[in-house]
Amino acid sequence: MINCQQLIDFCFDYIDGSLPVEERLRFTQHLGQCSDCLVFFETYRRTPELTREALATQIPPNVRDSVRSFLRAKRATEPER
Repeated sequence: MINCQQLIDFCFDYIDGSLPVEERLRFTQHLGQCSDCLVFFETYRRTPELTREALATQIPPNVRDSVRSFLRAKRATEPER
């Protein structure tokens, strides 16, 4: 079986299918026994999908304008460094 650090190192190769069959089997065995690695891997695997969804989300114009106004006002009141 592989350890947690090896699983982290192998995530990309596992996802893109380049991890050798024997390592792939050990990878999935480790996921079946280590809940921390399972959570990490699911987060790692879903990151590109979640990023695409976040980038596709449009901020309503009034929210965008409010945030910009707040940041401008905050910057204007901060002392220069």
